[in-house]
Amino acid sequence: MLLKSAESISGYSILKRLEKDLGKTASPTYIYDFINTLKSKGYVKDIKRSKSKRSRGFKLTLEGHKFVDKILQRFGNLIEVAIQSKLKICASCGVKLYENYYSETIEGKKLNFCCVHCAKAFKNHQH
Repeated sequence: MLLKSAESISGYSILKRLEKDLGKTASPTYIYDFINTLKSKGYVKDIKRSKSKRSRGFKLTLEGHKFVDKILQRFGNLIEVAIQSKLKICASCGVKLYENYYSETIEGKKLNFCCVHCAKAFKNHQH
């Protein structure tokens, strides 16, 4: 994901970002082995960034972008399924509700609403 979010990135930058995000230090060997695996699959290529010691950078190839997009789509589908199972529907306006919705028992049936106004409108429509 770091490779996708930047035009190019150094191994050192990846290490520092992982340390910041995870609160743990990653092994440089692990990072560079992983990058080499991505390179062997054609997902990443080396690029020259500057004349400094950390001049070697990495960039996603077109195939790398497609691969990451496919992974993101899979995660998106998993998240959507997880969220769908927790959604409620406003009994009045039909909007999908995830959290902070209003519930009211009407005629012995517990109904979910996006707000008290929809609950009131629903009750007024029933009578």
